[in-house]
Amino acid sequence: MDLILRNGTVVTAAETYKADLGIEGGTIKQIGTGLGPAKRELDVAGKYLFPGGVDVHTHVEFTLLGETTVDDFHSSTIMAACGGITTIVDYVLPNPGQLLIDAVEMWNGRAKGKTVIDYGLHPTLFKPTERTRGEMAELASDGYTSFKIFMTGLAEFDHYAPDYLKAMAQAGKSGAMINIHCEDQCCITFLTEQLEREGKNNVRHFAESRPRIAEGIAAKRAVDMALLADAPVYLVHLSCEEGLDALNDARARGQAAYGETRPIYLHLSKDRFKDEKDPERYVGWPPLRDADQMEVLWQALDSGVLQTLATDHTSFSMAQKKKHKKVEDLVPGMSALETMLPMLYSEGVLKNRLKLSRFVDVTATAPAKLFGLYPQKGTIAIGSDADILVFDPKKPVTIRQKDLHSRQDWELFEGFKVTGWPSMTISRGEIIVENGKFLGEAGRGKLIKRKTFTSP
Repeated sequence: MDLILRNGTVVTAAETYKADLGIEGGTIKQIGTGLGPAKRELDVAGKYLFPGGVDVHTHVEFTLLGETTVDDFHSSTIMAACGGITTIVDYVLPNPGQLLIDAVEMWNGRAKGKTVIDYGLHPTLFKPTERTRGEMAELASDGYTSFKIFMTGLAEFDHYAPDYLKAMAQAGKSGAMINIHCEDQCCITFLTEQLEREGKNNVRHFAESRPRIAEGIAAKRAVDMALLADAPVYLVHLSCEEGLDALNDARARGQAAYGETRPIYLHLSKDRFKDEKDPERYVGWPPLRDADQMEVLWQALDSGVLQTLATDHTSFSMAQKKKHKKVEDLVPGMSALETMLPMLYSEGVLKNRLKLSRFVDVTATAPAKLFGLYPQKGTIAIGSDADILVFDPKKPVTIRQKDLHSRQDWELFEGFKVTGWPSMTISRGEIIVENGKFLGEAGRGKLIKRKTFTSP
């Protein structure tokens, strides 16, 4: 064998046990005790062996509202690796009028030679046409088995709603998941105009421009349209109980409906817009919510109401974030690729908000299953890719921007103290991070063609 990890505690979504892992040819070859010999053997006693994280919501290298992200496929995937994430699925946003297939090829061109971990792609739909639906069928058969829809003015959803419904139906026929950003543009426009009249159209009032009801209305509409279209639906970055209510109702009637949240909604509240310097750093779509919604989301993660946690990684400099002043022009996004797993462990597992098995499920197993990556990714099992996070559950760390690997010149969770941190990341049997130092090579990451949707 190439590598043996000895004396670790293996954690999957189903069980926790002590064992050695034997790795050969990039996959897990043996699990047990007394394995060997191997070319390299490491004693990982006292460490957890988690499946590498699977982040199915990233935006690593693109332009939004005229601003281009500071992190590209190289720096973003280094950050992910250092944070214990070994697979990402990134969103492809076509240029106006660009064919979906051409946009996917453009994204693959950006990733080639840069990525250090494996990746997949979700094409995004804008003004879908009959030709778009044909492309969806072709892309799904080629392993791009999920498509994104924005229910906001960014995608002119209300104007083209019948065409989006036809696209949802095409996704269902093609065995693909529909991922939906749930915010109602009618509500946003109404409230933004009201803020303008009241002289409050600035970042301090950003959360008021995109309230919880806007998410709830859109989430209800999204799951109902998906039901009509007979397509599986995945609601991205849910931030409040109104969105969860729509998801719960859909699942109660037996619908293939799933939900994701993101770290900012677990760890931060909208009070940051009032109390903090540079509140622009907290701008995201949807915005931060009332503090009581944080616990609602923790409970939803632990109970299975929500299936996954993902970063929605989008990194901009502070100058980019502060460039625009009105709420409708503010640039959303922040990086959390390097901090998502340790913060979830420290704030979730150690504070009894999240079981250890659920930690693995929401960060690796469930996203891999939902998006056609399992069992190649998302678990520790014989034959699976040897994507392993060796995690030190006792290591104390104070999060500092200067210690992380983003090109972003600020850190959302600056000064947060956590217990538990990645000590080694292994991707397809190769140690690519050890004690915070990146050891891999640019371009070693592979595009993963994903399977069609099957209910997990």
